Amino acid sequence: MPIYDDTCFSVSCRSFQDLARQIDVDYGTVRDSAVYDYFRNKGTNPLEQDSTYAELWRTISKNEGMDYSVSSPSEGIRKARKSPYAFLWDMAVLEYAALTDDDCTVTVSGNSMSSKGYGIAMQHGSPYRDLFSQKILELQEKGDLDIMKHKWWPRTGRCELSSHASAHPDGRSLKLHSFAGIFCILAAGLLLACLVAGLEAWWNSNRCRQEQPKEVTEHRARRTGQRGEDTATLYFKDPAADASPDLVELQYTQL
Repeated sequence: MPIYDDTCFSVSCRSFQDLARQIDVDYGTVRDSAVYDYFRNKGTNPLEQDSTYAELWRTISKNEGMDYSVSSPSEGIRKARKSPYAFLWDMAVLEYAALTDDDCTVTVSGNSMSSKGYGIAMQHGSPYRDLFSQKILELQEKGDLDIMKHKWWPRTGRCELSSHASAHPDGRSLKLHSFAGIFCILAAGLLLACLVAGLEAWWNSNRCRQEQPKEVTEHRARRTGQRGEDTATLYFKDPAADASPDLVELQYTQL
């Protein structure tokens, strides 16, 4: 997340894309830090080929980072307060710097670029690990973690973090509408499966009707005793008929 002085808002720096396109505001981060490595990996990865991060990395690493990057977070924050400069650093640090700024000359804009969580270290095989994990998940599902964060780490103080920021701590609890996309995908998959099953059943039934030979029942020959004629009657059973098929009689005469 970047921290700016008021000059950046005059050139509309709302995102990394805006920051990469403009030329009026310099930007950078701490040299040889995790954020510095993050931009290097994103900007030089040939598989992603992200033009935004490629441009950001060219500026951040110019002259091996000596032109626009700084040596410490405090130096970056001071530079953002005194000049048209955007400092890219950890969100919690920048929010605190913006909230406690005496002159309210800096503000935070945009979303976090790479969210990372914090963990509680315990001894290997500790019986409290599962208990802590379960309780933390319960707090997250109910939205209590965000509510406590807004209570003890409010987004409003002596200064506003951003003129476009919202200060309504409703929490990010896991609600039903959060899984709407998953349910839509499952419903579409179920509908497609039913359609394929119906088509397969129709195809197999139609093919069996075409390939099944007609059953022929040959009636024993009957002698009529007239002029030495031999007469035979053949009965054809229609495979598509019901349990009482119509019989078609075919007679032929052998002289």
